[in-house]
Amino acid sequence: MTGKLRIIVLAGIGIVGFGGAYLASSMFGPKKQATTQPAGEAKDQPEDLADLPEAMPGQSISNAKREAELTGLIREVRLKIRDCRKKTDDLEKREKRVRIAGEMLKKQAEELEALRMQLVSPLTRIREAIAELESTRVRIAKTEQSNMKRIATMCEKMDSANGSQMLIGMCQNNQEDDAVKILYYMSERSAGKLLAEITDKTLAAKLCGKLKKVQEKG
Repeated sequence: MTGKLRIIVLAGIGIVGFGGAYLASSMFGPKKQATTQPAGEAKDQPEDLADLPEAMPGQSISNAKREAELTGLIREVRLKIRDCRKKTDDLEKREKRVRIAGEMLKKQAEELEALRMQLVSPLTRIREAIAELESTRVRIAKTEQSNMKRIATMCEKMDSANGSQMLIGMCQNNQEDDAVKILYYMSERSAGKLLAEITDKTLAAKLCGKLKKVQEKG
């Protein structure tokens, strides 16, 4: 049983109970003797009885008052039932809006999760590429910059053949990064001449590739 139906049933039970009590009171309650008053004494009648609706033939003023009270109570109960129905309808509409909003949020969360799963693989590849780039980067510390610049100046004064042989020797002694640092501080024209003199074109290409990854620290 829903809350709305429960309210209506309880209100109906209350009305029926009151009606039953009123009926029992009318049938078994003490009956007042009707008294007659002269026409001139009508002004002494109590105000509450004077305002009551005129009793039907054979009906006492007390019964008319009870009927008026019952009518007023029924009207009040009906108004309360109407108010309860309106509040129940408003509550149901609010619950419906909340439910719809919850379903929309759930759908959006599912879409975001699906998008996140789609981006996992590309993001992983990007992180791997960045890590690989960082691992192959040639970093020149601040403390060695002045020495590398001085050696680069010396290489520029050498003829290209001797300079290229010096670079090849450094690469053969596992000093490839140092050779790249020297080329980095040379002018483009001088570095190009030395690289052109290297007969091992694979090594020359490798040195050129590493020149793009040089990074000065500090």
